Amino acid sequence: MTKRVSPQTPRLGRAARRLSLEPLEPRLALSSAGLIDIGAQPSGALDGKIVYLHGGHGYTADNLGNGSWTSQRPLLYRMVEDMGNHDQMSYLAQYLFDAGATVVPLRPVGHQPNEVVLDNDDVEVTFTGAWSDSSASIYFGDPGDVPYRFASTSSTQTAAAQYRPNISEPGFYPVYSWTRYGSDRAADQLYRVHHSGGVTEVTVNHRRVGNGTVYLGTYYFEAGTDGYVEISNESSESGRVVIADMIRFGNGVGDINRGGGVSGFDREDEAALYWIQWHVDHSQGVSTSTYRSSSEDRSATVGAAPRYAEYMNREADGDLSDRLFVSFHSNAGGGRGVVGLHNTSSGGDTPNQLFLAQTLAEQVNDDLVAQNGDFEHNWFNRTSLTYQASFNYGEINNAYIDDEFDATIVETAFHDNEFDAELMRDPRVRDAIARATYQGIVDYFHAIDSGATPDTDAPGQPTDVWVETKTAGEAVVHWTAGAANGYAGGPAAGFTVYASTNGYGFDGGRYVAGAGATSLVITGLDPAQAYFFKVVANNQGGQSPASEVVAASASGGQERVLIVNGFDRLDRSLNPTQTFVQGGLLERVRPRQSNSFDYAVQMASAIHSAAPGLSISTAANELVANGTVDLTDYDAVFWILGEESTADQTFDVSEQSAVASYLTGGGKLFVSGAEIGWELDNLGGGQSFYNNTLRAEYIADDANTYQATGAVGSIFEGINLTFDDGDLYYDTEYADVIAPSGGASPALSYGNGAGTAAVQFSQGEERVVMLAFPFETITDAAVRAEMMARVIDFFDAGGGGVPTVTIQEILDNDDGPATYTSTTGWITSSDPGYQGGTFQFNLVGGQGQAQWRTTLPLAGTAQVYVQHTAAGNRATGARFEVTSGDRSISQSVNQTANNLQWVLLGSLPVEAGELTVTLDVASSTGPANSVIVADVVRVVLTAPMPPSGDFNDDGFVDAADYTVWRDQKDQTVEPGTGADGNFDGIVDSQDYQLWRSQYGTAIVTPTPIVIDTPTAATLEQSPSVAMSPATAQEPTPTPIEPASPGQQLAPLPATATAEVVGEPVIQDIVSSERNNQLLLLFTDNPTASSSELVLVEALFDTDQSDEEEPARDAVFARFGSSEV
Repeated sequence: MTKRVSPQTPRLGRAARRLSLEPLEPRLALSSAGLIDIGAQPSGALDGKIVYLHGGHGYTADNLGNGSWTSQRPLLYRMVEDMGNHDQMSYLAQYLFDAGATVVPLRPVGHQPNEVVLDNDDVEVTFTGAWSDSSASIYFGDPGDVPYRFASTSSTQTAAAQYRPNISEPGFYPVYSWTRYGSDRAADQLYRVHHSGGVTEVTVNHRRVGNGTVYLGTYYFEAGTDGYVEISNESSESGRVVIADMIRFGNGVGDINRGGGVSGFDREDEAALYWIQWHVDHSQGVSTSTYRSSSEDRSATVGAAPRYAEYMNREADGDLSDRLFVSFHSNAGGGRGVVGLHNTSSGGDTPNQLFLAQTLAEQVNDDLVAQNGDFEHNWFNRTSLTYQASFNYGEINNAYIDDEFDATIVETAFHDNEFDAELMRDPRVRDAIARATYQGIVDYFHAIDSGATPDTDAPGQPTDVWVETKTAGEAVVHWTAGAANGYAGGPAAGFTVYASTNGYGFDGGRYVAGAGATSLVITGLDPAQAYFFKVVANNQGGQSPASEVVAASASGGQERVLIVNGFDRLDRSLNPTQTFVQGGLLERVRPRQSNSFDYAVQMASAIHSAAPGLSISTAANELVANGTVDLTDYDAVFWILGEESTADQTFDVSEQSAVASYLTGGGKLFVSGAEIGWELDNLGGGQSFYNNTLRAEYIADDANTYQATGAVGSIFEGINLTFDDGDLYYDTEYADVIAPSGGASPALSYGNGAGTAAVQFSQGEERVVMLAFPFETITDAAVRAEMMARVIDFFDAGGGGVPTVTIQEILDNDDGPATYTSTTGWITSSDPGYQGGTFQFNLVGGQGQAQWRTTLPLAGTAQVYVQHTAAGNRATGARFEVTSGDRSISQSVNQTANNLQWVLLGSLPVEAGELTVTLDVASSTGPANSVIVADVVRVVLTAPMPPSGDFNDDGFVDAADYTVWRDQKDQTVEPGTGADGNFDGIVDSQDYQLWRSQYGTAIVTPTPIVIDTPTAATLEQSPSVAMSPATAQEPTPTPIEPASPGQQLAPLPATATAEVVGEPVIQDIVSSERNNQLLLLFTDNPTASSSELVLVEALFDTDQSDEEEPARDAVFARFGSSEV
């Protein structure tokens, strides 16, 4: 195996900053990455309140008939009430959780068909500290299991239970607990949810609620076993116990057979009856009578939710004013608008049911009427807002609620009215209904608990969010407070800025007090890391919805780029659809599948992967339009337009002017979106701008494909891509077909021959690349990274900031089992392979795998190539898979072509650690008995240079490096030179701490070599040499020769040689164990004064050697004194 290393510092930094090639941990601790490790469920007006939440109906089995599964309500105007009720319920769950409530959902929250359920005696559950086994009769688990375990409370944690699932695929997972309630329980049982962004603490009062699933929030988990939930015995109460029984991740798919097979539907789409039944069936000591009143399922669904809510509710703790039951339905019968339902006074109504129904319906009605003009249709203003039937509604019947809590049904609108149905299919309307319902719940509790609940609504969502980066390790996040009014929310008292390193899992947040706060400076960020931020507003009522996500890379690079969040559209036309079981299509209101407002994640990740040294900022497009953000401050602009169209405008007049001026001045613009041409060119929203500035012409509205291919001679030549049909991000239904204009040329073509999918333009310094579909919907992250690398190269950007290092490894089948292994059926050829060695071969149709492996020393981006001897009898689709951590890419290679050429499999973000390349025989294709060749793999890793405390480049971090830091302290230097170990251009305490953390370690310093870039053969390339059916007529190849120490290979094209910076003058200090110990002791506090050294003299005894005098002098000089 050959390993080559090349630092790449085209504009900044020392030519040979030393690199340690010792294995590194793949992730920094969150606090080390500049994040806040621990957060908590927001506190608000509903602290201590329990809300039992339901969405009516759902798929139900005909269990006394043929067993088939159908919805309880029909498909009308592309909606089905059963599913609309669930969507509405999920919206409200988030508002309640953000106001501090304990949410008990009787149907699962959100959408997550994967599930992992862990019981206390599963092997994935571990315990520390003192726990005891319960002998209780009511618990979750199988007969004979340990029912659950309990631990005594403590003011500090002394016992913990850890539930660690193996998550099958990354995503947002709702998390639930199942815990038996009891009089001895802690009122603040602490759950710590460890997710991809950090830890979120949630407390539940299990004296008041239990014996069923309690919602702990929804969090983003990576695939694998990194995430978990911890139950802690830390509590503010003494003499109580905490319980460890079951934790659930995700909702799952229905698996209950009611006579006609399982439904096959996601559990959240089934009626609440089955969610409850599943957990009861997997529990002990819980009777079916707790939720079922009839043997016929359709009838039993009516009362299942309130009956089980009453069972979960322990009325002995607290009183009626501490809990509530709310269910959502939609109406029918020819009316319009919202209605709150209540029962008669003859035993069917709960104590304050009419007041609750009136309060919630009035809040919804008045809030949505106040927003008339904001939605597709005006909300119907009803004069009669409550309804009482001649019978008692079973879902809110006090006969079995027994005065334990009030209950009502909110009939949101009429699904048999076309206008109402269209409004209920609008995500903004569903959100407004949920917000109004939450506000009505606050009003209800405030009234019935004599004002103990503060009459304060959580604030509105912050707007105009942007983040700018200039200095290495520092980002400034800006925002504007949301509107404060009767429907949007109350005034903010402060704001919280959440940060993330993956854009989906966020940290504990930084709180900024004050209603007038508009920005926060965040320091201590890793200059080699991309970050993502969102902002919420806070007050006594709770936490607002989060802003859109913005991205930053605080590399300190001289070249700055701007991402513009321009995709604001969210309406029913973007809704995902489902095939309805009884025929037709229905729409779901699931905003993450329409517009999740976090597409800066895909954009910034691709930019950072391609050019880690770029300084990345992000701004809302409105800030460009109003002049707050000046495009001319940036070397390149990356504009996200998604499916933005006429309603929100792709580029308004102000934005068109700003972009045109920027490009005329030599700017660089990358923009993507599916409706840009439709809105600007076809509908006349800016035809001249589209033709002459964006350099394109609109041809057609719908390409009718989700594939595109790089045009020959373009920057994307050789790239094949797929964009999303709704499985990952959102469905790009109508991608524009365009043509080049004004001197541009095609960059991508649609896979079905429909026409051009992207254009590129260059003239002088000006550059434009426009995609007619959203970049963020490209399904393969490696393809996004490769495309962005080519765009940045086209823009001539990417230098500055943290230097990068390039490491090449050649993995040959001749290197032995540490590098290469093969299984069944592989034969070693007698013909020569790479550089005259051997290769192995197998036959299509057989079995077995060949695998190359290496350990990458750093995280970064890897390009992976393979080489083979081509011949006419080779496989046409040799299937390779490259894997690093939880990331992988697959590619098929035609081995009849590209003889002895490096064929690019692709590029992908990689972690430090093992990378494998697997050639799978069973997955490979070709004519019968065609030959599959396994020979050599080439890995080219580009990674940010790790910070180093070896300031004098002698290969060891010791006392001499301290003197370099001392002599340069507080100086501004060329980033990466002298004692600037973290590349921010300033020698300061951060560099001292870096030296301190690495003190005493050796730094491996391989001789830097600039490697050649392999010319990647395209996978479709025709054979370049004559071949016979059996073997290739081999030309003389031009292989990469192994590097000897100090040898320099052909330089990388378009990569400048790093500038060699002169070393600072360093005071000589003999590096002895004694000197090192003294310096380490004296400099442990870099801000210490001479008065703090009064005990130091004793350590310098009168017998100190001459060698120690320079060390002593250096220390005292550091503190400005030579005497103690």
